[in-house]
Amino acid sequence: MRRKGRFMAVLAGLALFASVAATAAFGAHRATPGVTSTTITIGGTFPLTGVASLYKTIPAAEGAYFAYVNAHGGVNGRTINFKVLDDAYDPSKTVPLTQQLVEQDGIFADFGSLGTAPNLSIWSYLNQHKVPQVLIATGDSYWGFSAKKYPWTIGYQPDYPGEGKVYGKYIAANMPNAKIGVLYQNDAFGKNYFAGLRVGLGAKKSQIVSSQSYDPTQTSLVQQILALKAAGADTFAIFALPSQAITALVTATKVGWTPTTFLGNVSADPVFMKIAAQNGANVDGVISTSYLVDPTLASQANLPGVALAKSIISTYAPPLLPSLNAADANVVYGLGAAWTFVYALKKAGKNPTRAGLMKALKSMKNVKDPFLYPGITMNTSAKDNFPTEQEILVKWAGGATGDWAAFGKLYNNVR
Repeated sequence: MRRKGRFMAVLAGLALFASVAATAAFGAHRATPGVTSTTITIGGTFPLTGVASLYKTIPAAEGAYFAYVNAHGGVNGRTINFKVLDDAYDPSKTVPLTQQLVEQDGIFADFGSLGTAPNLSIWSYLNQHKVPQVLIATGDSYWGFSAKKYPWTIGYQPDYPGEGKVYGKYIAANMPNAKIGVLYQNDAFGKNYFAGLRVGLGAKKSQIVSSQSYDPTQTSLVQQILALKAAGADTFAIFALPSQAITALVTATKVGWTPTTFLGNVSADPVFMKIAAQNGANVDGVISTSYLVDPTLASQANLPGVALAKSIISTYAPPLLPSLNAADANVVYGLGAAWTFVYALKKAGKNPTRAGLMKALKSMKNVKDPFLYPGITMNTSAKDNFPTEQEILVKWAGGATGDWAAFGKLYNNVR
């Protein structure tokens, strides 16, 4: 009886151990927020309304890409649930909405959130909580250079200082006597661009005859444009959000100022250029940069990324934005960012963790995102937190029915 009692006790202990082990294993699986056996929940904040609402096509395109992925089996059997909240490009709204996504919705990652100031406002919070802040829609260099202090953050697009540097180098080499006037948004976004321009100009930076800033909520730029014209500038650099960029182009034409114009990529969507032209701006000859495929160009019509973009948007455009157009550069941008997220999620393994996602994003080698311009690949490492570091110059022609045409060679390592 004593032996039998001991045997039964051992069996009970083994059963208890098995139960605890199974519970622990199940708990470990469920320990990653936002991940279940069938779904992965991610989210981000975007300006669906307000001064930067022209960017609302970006999360719409990302949602369309995720719908396409879900319709084709998801990622390792899990569908992606993408939560989009409207912060109206206002950091004071970004903070509580991000806290809601993390603490109430339990997201796996903060994906694609838009804007420099909004992302800066949640940068520390997300890193302190070890929540991936990934492929964010802002090209400020903070996200790359601060990888050691903020290891849970990474961008997607080429950085603003690098892009500004490209314009500076081009002006210095091809327009040695240029008198440069600069319009920039008075925050980190605009100042990053402006700093890059000065670096690219090198010894020619003394040829900046005037620089004018504006507040993100401003709707009129007459004072700034007149000041740049009065300073004798014959070269105009615009580092502005789409609404203000359009206003600047229109205003310059109306006051009779016809400088050679350089326009930051973030406002160079063909849709924006056509809006400016339709409102009276002379946009022919404006120079910008590109790093995405262009579905409107006959020369790129047969690219796999162009065909995929048209197919996804025609089938999966969200009901609230049925007019979503694959010719919109911001739509292509959204598809590219979403593609990269799915790529990294697959690399993160069958049971993804937040750390695994970050490892995948920080170990890319010659990754060919189909939505990037031909020849551009993504590369990252423990020491390189800048995924996309190549751009090409483009020039607008054709007014309200025109488009961008690339010229020159790819600029590499634009930082």
